Amino acid sequence: MASAGAIGFLFEDLVKDTIAQTLTFMNTLGWKTCIRTEQEIRDAFCEQSLNGVDHMVEIEDLSGNTSIFLLQEKWKILTNQREVSQFLDCCSRILSRIPEERRTYVHRLWVTRSQPSLNGEKSLLEGGAHIVQCMTSQNLLAQITAQYICEIMEVREASFPMIRNMGSLLSSSIPDDPVILDNSKTALAATTTYKMRVNVHKE
Repeated sequence: MASAGAIGFLFEDLVKDTIAQTLTFMNTLGWKTCIRTEQEIRDAFCEQSLNGVDHMVEIEDLSGNTSIFLLQEKWKILTNQREVSQFLDCCSRILSRIPEERRTYVHRLWVTRSQPSLNGEKSLLEGGAHIVQCMTSQNLLAQITAQYICEIMEVREASFPMIRNMGSLLSSSIPDDPVILDNSKTALAATTTYKMRVNVHKE
């Protein structure tokens, strides 16, 4: 069985590949797109201490408006306040290195398997981050994330090829067969009657 860390890296790769399919469609519209991993972000800004953002997506439309998406992806049950703070701080540090004319619109996405803690959610919302959450499967969360970006860019059709190519969206946890009562218990439940006593008082 793969470790939690290995599963997390696999999920990050899945998110990147899924988003990349929508970017390919945007390229056909004449838009300029780019997606960078955490290491590629560090290399681009020559700063190896930029930890906390898993992917950076840049999309420039035909009007020259540039949208920047900064993503942190967590496929685990529990996340903590320190991870949220690290993400928001890393976003700020990355943006401080990008000229204002290149960041017309900025979107922070906290992509998570489970709902963040109350304090974490408050910090994310105050920090201007969208929370994209789904516990069903990695494929479904990756698809939702890519569709979320398409929705913000108002180009929903960019997600259509990606949807067709996605793997199974079903949960890996198979539900048990429902428990069926045997005939005697079913019959008992069906024939049991309940009497209620009512007392009437005349005045």
